[in-house]
Amino acid sequence: MKNPTSKDYQEIKAVFDRWIDAASARDIDAIMALYHDDICSYDAVGPLQFNGYAEYRAHWQRCMPDQREMIFQSQEPVIRASGHLAVAHFLIRCGVREADGSEQASWMRATSHLEKRDGQWRIAHEHFSVPFDLENGEAQFGLQP
Repeated sequence: MKNPTSKDYQEIKAVFDRWIDAASARDIDAIMALYHDDICSYDAVGPLQFNGYAEYRAHWQRCMPDQREMIFQSQEPVIRASGHLAVAHFLIRCGVREADGSEQASWMRATSHLEKRDGQWRIAHEHFSVPFDLENGEAQFGLQP
């Protein structure tokens, strides 16, 4: 389904809009409300995998230890849904803005698997990644969409 006028599309898009708002506001409770309890995440920040609500919440708390401004900017997701399952992919810019205005941010790739349980779409699995250069193994943080 790639129909932006469908009810499921609008509900799923709203999940990502709320995610951007919550992450930008550093609101961990609002972020975590968008995930199922059995979330599995492959975040760009290690370790390799996070399993379950408590583990992923602890990760978010570690990712926001100071008062720097968070940067979260997403391109429009491509959403495909059928029944109670959906997949979305998009590019997302993540990072922080320092007090002097400088930024430490980059574009990354994101894929999310959502499930509709009890009438509500939530994220069941997500994967964020940064491309790397095959020849030298270095992450390519400077790429632009």
